[in-house]
Amino acid sequence: MKITFYGNVLEYTNNEKTYEAENRANVRELIDNLAINYGESFKDFIMGEDTCFFLINGKGIMMTGGLETKLNPDDNIELLPFTEAG
Repeated sequence: MKITFYGNVLEYTNNEKTYEAENRANVRELIDNLAINYGESFKDFIMGEDTCFFLINGKGIMMTGGLETKLNPDDNIELLPFTEAG
């Protein structure tokens, strides 16, 4: 699955814009995997209240099951900040 990062999320990925992840069962497992790669500060940032949101194939996870949203190997995942720092 391909994850694309946008905006100030890139500050936590060392400006890496995309990441190819191994298949994970759901968004919660994916976040844990990303934290291994990018660190706990990344996880703390994306899990912060009103910080980021996930789109899975163009649909927000709040409409598809939140952190328990099921994932497939061919999913396109976008991680966007709610607002830009500034």
